[in-house]
Parts: sequence; structure tokens; C-alpha cells
Amino acid sequence: MRVAVVLYKNVLSEGHIAAKLRDAYQHAKGVAFSMAPPSRVNPRAVFTNNELDLRRIGVYGFDYDYTLAVYTKNLNELVYNLTMHRLVQELKYPEACLKIPADLSFAIRGLHYDIHNCCLLKVDAYNQIQRGTVYRGRRKLDNEEVLEIYGEYSIPENKGKKLPQLIDLFSLPWAGILSNVVHYFDTNKIAFDPVCLYEDVAECVRRVHVTGEMYAHVAKNLNHYVHKNEGLGHFLETLYNEGKELFMITNSPFNFMNTGMTFMLGDKWRTYFKYIVVSARKPKFFSGNTPFRLYNEDNDGLSFEKVSWLQPNHIYAGGNMFEFSKKAEFKSSGVLYFGDHIFTDLADPMLKLGWHTAAIIPELAREIRVQNEESYRYTILWMETLTQLIETYQKYCDIDQESMEIVNGWISERKQLREKAKGMFNPQFGSMFRTFHNMTFFYNRLNRLSDIYTSRLPNLSVYGVNHTFYPRRTNLPHECSMHIIEPVDSILAKTVEKTEL
Repeated sequence: MRVAVVLYKNVLSEGHIAAKLRDAYQHAKGVAFSMAPPSRVNPRAVFTNNELDLRRIGVYGFDYDYTLAVYTKNLNELVYNLTMHRLVQELKYPEACLKIPADLSFAIRGLHYDIHNCCLLKVDAYNQIQRGTVYRGRRKLDNEEVLEIYGEYSIPENKGKKLPQLIDLFSLPWAGILSNVVHYFDTNKIAFDPVCLYEDVAECVRRVHVTGEMYAHVAKNLNHYVHKNEGLGHFLETLYNEGKELFMITNSPFNFMNTGMTFMLGDKWRTYFKYIVVSARKPKFFSGNTPFRLYNEDNDGLSFEKVSWLQPNHIYAGGNMFEFSKKAEFKSSGVLYFGDHIFTDLADPMLKLGWHTAAIIPELAREIRVQNEESYRYTILWMETLTQLIETYQKYCDIDQESMEIVNGWISERKQLREKAKGMFNPQFGSMFRTFHNMTFFYNRLNRLSDIYTSRLPNLSVYGVNHTFYPRRTNLPHECSMHIIEPVDSILAKTVEKTEL
């Protein structure tokens, strides 16, 4: 390298190198912004992690909450308010907490929470903390504070497992309450035990559900809390008419689920399902040995008799996965199960039973719409081009001061572009699915534990029951690009050819 530097100093003047670097930048930018932007993605498409042939699927299973039923943002606000009221009224938290605006757009799903340090943080698939995404309360921690707590931006796996991940759609109220209360206590210099705070919030959220308080509010105002989920009835009816067998396993009580399903589909909804299991207590359903109980709609009670097998068109409560797989009589062994919670709904069915799984990710549609915006697409295109410029020409930093300043300017611009792209999704934490460089911890689990994923169930209607979903081949870092459309590499190739030093 030093020999090369000497040669360049002998052949080229310092100003000549700097001029060539500026030419390379201008040419690359001109080419990048003159290209047609990448094609848009359909927000209602179904995306494939693992090849899935629907001809082999004879049985379709569903979770209820956030899978069959799609809730409005008002539900998260309801859970937040009910939980905060319990904290104040029952556990005597300061009444001023009730006046703090909820702002449930502050966080995103999939964040980790460091209980002992009261920090929300975004972690990637390699257990790396994304820089600029560590918040204690509502305050972003600077680099020095992060390093003081964690030592580095890489979290050891044994420590990472101890950080709870806010992974389901009810986690946004959790994140909102934890961040607001921590911020209030810190701002007002109120001493508190971080573990007790977390356990208090967890207990109050649990009570909001198990006491039926949340269910009662939703049932009284379905239009306010539940989307009609247009197309759901057509999708279920198509499966039924094609001879597919359907079942539902939900943690929700029967009356709440029945009210919501009737609101969306009318009284006929039960004709689609061969088996219905309520109050399943997932994830315990997938690992425990709780027996099934026959549910009695007339008195809202449970039968005392032992359930020897599952009868079609009956309602069952409790139970466990292994008993269900034995006692449910299906014509086909090919099962596709839909759920919104990657761990609670999808992990055990795939890993223990060999079922195929499909994830319903409501936030996906909005993320795709952001990606489809022209400003985002050109930001990413130019950032990738600039990254390759830096990688190619960084060797000239040692030639002279002016060249070093030019390349360092590119590095600063790249940082700004990364922050700009991140902020288009969420100003604090960015996208649910990726960090600056890598897939998030959330997406890594999604990729591992679901064959397909989409934003809502009716999206599958356009594919038909004989469709095969094929995953896209993605290049490994050591593999060459095989693009039909001109890739970023070709922009750089043209730039190097035109401005070769």
C-alpha cells in the first residue's frame, strides 16, 4: 500500500487526485439520480421465506386477535389508559402520570427492554445494538452513556436472552407506559426500583386482560376498536368451499371472540370452522398438558366430563397442542397456521409439530408504503452508491489532506442519509425489519419461524388454493449480482471507468 502511495505521489499532483475524487462523486450522483427508481412493492402482497405449495395444505388454522380480527389504533390507547389508571388507583403511582400523553407512535414493535437500566433498545439479528436507538424513558442516550452501560454495542447472547422483547401488538402500550413513567420519575428525581416498575406494569397489563375490563370496552364499541377486515369472509368461504378444514385457537374468551367474529362476518362465521378452541393460554398451550374442557354457551361454563376426542362444531377451552394434534381428526396432514405473534403463535407449531406457518404483520403495509415513496427510494439508491464510492476510493485518504477531507465528507453524508432513511419509518427507532446494515432481531425470528408473511389475511385471496410461493434468491456477500435491472454496482463501474485515477 505504501508503495502505491509513493507511485501516486510521483505521477499525480495532490490537487489532481482531489479533483478526480470530486469528478467521481458528481458522476456517480448524476448516474444514480438519472436512473429510473426501483419498482414499487405491493403492500398487500404475500412474501415468502420458505417455499410453500398450497396444494399440499388441507388444514388452515388461525389465531383470533390481530389475525382474524384486526384492531384499530384505538385499542392500544385503551390498553394504555386502562393500565395507567390501575397503576395510579391500585398501586398509588403519582396521579400526574395520568396527564402524560400516551404517544403510542414513540416506539415500534420488536424492541428489547433492559429492565435493570430502564432502556428501550433496537437489536439486530447479530445481537448488535443499532446506534442512536437506546432510550431511557423518552431520552436518547448518547454514545458515552451506552458504552458505560453495555461496554460495547454488541450484546452477549446470554445477556440478550434476559432482555424481554416487546414482540406482540399489545407491546406498544407497554413501551409507552414504561418510557413515560421512567421519564417522569427521572425528570422529577423520584427514586424507584426498575424491577418493581416493570413487574407493576406487567401485572396491571395482565389484570386489564384477565378481569375482562378490556374485553368489555371493546364489545361495547366495536366500530371504534375493530376493523371490518374487508375480504375476510370471502377468503374463509373460498377455503371452505374448496374442501379445506379450518380451526381456530385463541387466548380470548368465547363471548369476546364471538362478538367480534359476528361483527365482522355475521352469524354464519362458525360454519367455516371445524374446531374452535378458546381461552387457550398460549404459549402454555404449546408446551403444557392442560386438558381440554367442553365449553357450554348457555351458562358460559365448562363441562366436568373428560374430553376423549374433539367433536366438530363444538367449542373447547384450554387444552394443549399435543392433545389437539391427536384428538382433532383432519383429512390431511398438511397444516398452515396463521398468527401475529412470532413466538407464541408460530414457533412451537413449526418446530415441534412440523406445521407450516404464516405471520400476519399489520405494520408491514405501512412500511412498504414508506419504501415506495420516491424520496425513500432515491435516498437508498444514493446511499448505496455513496457507500461503494467510499469503499473504492478510501485508499486515497493517505495521499493528501484534501483527499482525506473529501472522503470523510462522503462518510458524513452517508451517516446523514442513514438517519434520513431511518426517520422515514420512525424518528426514534426506524424500521421494524432492518437496522442500518442488517435485519432486525424481530425480522430474523420472522424469517426463521414463518414460511410466508403478509399484512392481513384477505391478501391471500388473490393467490388461490393451488398456488406455490417461491422465495427470492438473495445474493450472499461473496456471490455476484444477477440483476435484470441495472444494479448499484454498474453505476460505480461507469464512474470508475470515467474517472479512473
